Amino acid sequence: MMFFKTNNISAKKCIGVALCFWGLTIASYGKTIVLNAGQEEYETLSNTIEIFEDPGAKVTLTDLLAHPERYTFKEGGAKEQFSHHVKSSYWIRFKIINKSGPRSNWILEILDSRFAEVIFYSSDFHTPPHYIESKTGVQYDFSNREYQHKNFVFDIPLERIEKESPYYYLKITPGVQGSFLFKIRQNKVFASYAFKEYVLLGMYYGIVFIMAFYNLFLYFTTREKVYVYYFFYAFAWAFDSSINDGLGFQFVWSHSHLITAWGGYISKILMLIFYLIYFQSFLDLDKTLPKAKKSVYVVFVLLCVISLFFTYASYPFLYDMMFISVFAYTLFVAGKVYLKGYKPARFFLLGNVIILLGLLLNMFKNLTLFNFFLEDSPVLLITIVYIRNISMIADIVILSFALGDRIRFLKHTNEEAQEEVINQLNENRILSEKVNLELEQKVAERTQTIEEKSALLEKANEQLKAQAEEINEMNAILDRDNWNLKKNVIQEKEARISLKQINFAEFSLVYPDDTAVDRFMEDIKWEQGYVCKKCGNVKFGKGATPFARRCTKCRYDESITAYTAFHKCKFDIRKALYITVMINRYGENISISDISRELEIRNATCWKFVQKLLITVHKKEYEKLKDDDKLKYLIMHS
Repeated sequence: MMFFKTNNISAKKCIGVALCFWGLTIASYGKTIVLNAGQEEYETLSNTIEIFEDPGAKVTLTDLLAHPERYTFKEGGAKEQFSHHVKSSYWIRFKIINKSGPRSNWILEILDSRFAEVIFYSSDFHTPPHYIESKTGVQYDFSNREYQHKNFVFDIPLERIEKESPYYYLKITPGVQGSFLFKIRQNKVFASYAFKEYVLLGMYYGIVFIMAFYNLFLYFTTREKVYVYYFFYAFAWAFDSSINDGLGFQFVWSHSHLITAWGGYISKILMLIFYLIYFQSFLDLDKTLPKAKKSVYVVFVLLCVISLFFTYASYPFLYDMMFISVFAYTLFVAGKVYLKGYKPARFFLLGNVIILLGLLLNMFKNLTLFNFFLEDSPVLLITIVYIRNISMIADIVILSFALGDRIRFLKHTNEEAQEEVINQLNENRILSEKVNLELEQKVAERTQTIEEKSALLEKANEQLKAQAEEINEMNAILDRDNWNLKKNVIQEKEARISLKQINFAEFSLVYPDDTAVDRFMEDIKWEQGYVCKKCGNVKFGKGATPFARRCTKCRYDESITAYTAFHKCKFDIRKALYITVMINRYGENISISDISRELEIRNATCWKFVQKLLITVHKKEYEKLKDDDKLKYLIMHS
């Protein structure tokens, strides 16, 4: 069956003629493409090519030619013209009858520019049955291509006589899921088409970059972060588009096939990131729909994690579905925000719908679902091929309107708020003036009353001040007498303790806690004033422990018990003072067992402490002292 097109006669108007002609062609040529002189280009159809999938990617052309019965080629239907398994190799074969004349030159153009490797085998008509191999793909440098074009283009060697050629073979190792759709064009037509295509793509990228940098300029002018988010979102779109149409590989990363291989996934993730940031900032979700902000990021993280699995498992279709679902969810959230009264969301909704439809149509195009409808409509074919670019331009323009509408909305909201504030301030001013007038009258009345009462109060205050001075003098005298009385009582009790027979319970009435003992020790130890044991300095500050003193010069910290009988004492200092008082009174006649039992301390501990005190008691200096000074000496020299 032969594929052909004519620019002058519509196929729909000549159905009868076409059917007859197709019937004759089926009988004559089978899977053959007939190149006519009046036809400028051909698009591959299911009846003109055959496809064989090699799952192991190990079959060579030699194998196909040597053992053709082992490899079953299928008719290239819509389902077969798609690389479902990215690690397989696909062989496409077809025959050509050249009726276009000896001066016509034809090329073969594969429209999907993302394939890892494409090899075109054409018969060498000078040395049959040899084949000429032409190799290209994104895994090779762009400079090695026969045609410096974003798509894969090959010259087609043709017989100069009108007879059926041997098979032409295409071996495609995809690396990505894509369409095997290719066209056969006359060379002069291809040059014109390529020029127009590059002009249109240049206009597309020009619009994208102009809008991106314009919003970047607005960001530096207004410091509104939504503009810089839009800038990165547009750049991510441009990056993704340049991977899909091949311009990025041609002009930017022509020596790195990994960017093309993985960039399709990375660019979509970048688009999602900047789109969601722009989305939540544009709709001001913090105020308009706070709960949705968290849910948007939860959905984003979940979809990214799942998409990583789909990417690793080579399920690009499911990857695209996950990608589209994010836009669908943000469309739902934007709808809720709009229904709540946030008017700028209307243009955002429109742009979101357009980009979502564009992505869906692009996915269906990649699945070759439109091939049947595109056979007789070049305009529809171009529209579907560049649907992503068209939807992106529409989205950029609409989102620009959305940003302008958002500015107008915010300006109108601010003006209303300012007007409301001004009205409220005017009302407050009038009310304030009225209240101030009334207050001034009342203040004048109250001032006169207060002045009269102030005079009376001043007179009363003078009388009270005189009485207070008299009372303070009396209180000072009473405080001094009271302090002397307390001191005399304490001294009397201490004297009685050292002279009369008492027990520990009575002793505890005078010294109820360690603080009382420390205060007693302070009076004894520094009775003659403080002198540093290390450097002789007499100035001190507070030490680290209660009643301790720290030298201001050498920083030596001397505790209250240092250099006394109680230094490093293993038991309560009150008990130690009690034992010291008992030794001072009874000397060696004291019963160690009775003391240890009364104080509830070990007999050996009590004996050791008593022996230290008795050494001091036997000194001559101790015996020469008066009874009032012996206790102090015993404490300070034991």
